[in-house]
Amino acid sequence: MKLLLLVLFVYSAFALYLYLFQEKIIFRPYLAPKKVDIPKEAKIVMVDGQEVGILDRKSDVTVFYFGGNADNALQALTLFQDLPFNIVTYNYPGYGNSKGRPTQQSLYQSALRIFQKFHTKHNIIVGRSLGTSVATYVASLTKPTSLILITPFHSIAYLAKMRYPIFPVSLILKHPFPTYRYVQKVQAPIYVLLAQKDTLTPPKSYEALKPFMSNLKEERIIPNSTHADILEHQQTKEVVQQFILQSVQELSS
Repeated sequence: MKLLLLVLFVYSAFALYLYLFQEKIIFRPYLAPKKVDIPKEAKIVMVDGQEVGILDRKSDVTVFYFGGNADNALQALTLFQDLPFNIVTYNYPGYGNSKGRPTQQSLYQSALRIFQKFHTKHNIIVGRSLGTSVATYVASLTKPTSLILITPFHSIAYLAKMRYPIFPVSLILKHPFPTYRYVQKVQAPIYVLLAQKDTLTPPKSYEALKPFMSNLKEERIIPNSTHADILEHQQTKEVVQQFILQSVQELSS
């Protein structure tokens, strides 16, 4: 009897921990670099309390980038600087110099506002990790030229069930980030880039998301890459730029 009570106590205590501290698990601005190198011509502006990075090339094509849960998204300005298009990215609420608190709703809504403010005639939306859910949400409500997802996942709820199968995560989770719900509403072509050794958003999660993608155009895997280091691989930069250029070329085909 004492053993049963102990087990119940430990179970309840950990369930309470997951509920109370889920923001610390999902959102990790404290791990994001405070400063990143950005191109000299880049501009950093504050929009509605959010830190926005812009490369203005006076193009009618704009690439929007939404980063991961431990990213300083301004790094995308360097990642995409070789492209002749406008680049727009921003740090989520609570990240970098952005004001506010990160939640599912604050990320979704602030990203949509940034898109609405800076969109041009043609828009390509790129998301990485947690940002794939943000990017998909924005793409589901707009009409982008294409959607590029780097290490996407079905939902945070799905990942949590994989990691904590004995806990009622659907009842505990306040920020489910249901990528699957929004990706089926995306009308644009979807390009996917996966890390070969991804253990954070493993293949099982992507395979669960895939049936909801009616417009999946192309899928590539970066050899020997992990979830954490995929952006550091030169091939990642090359493939993402290839996806972007292919999207633009198809505008005139």
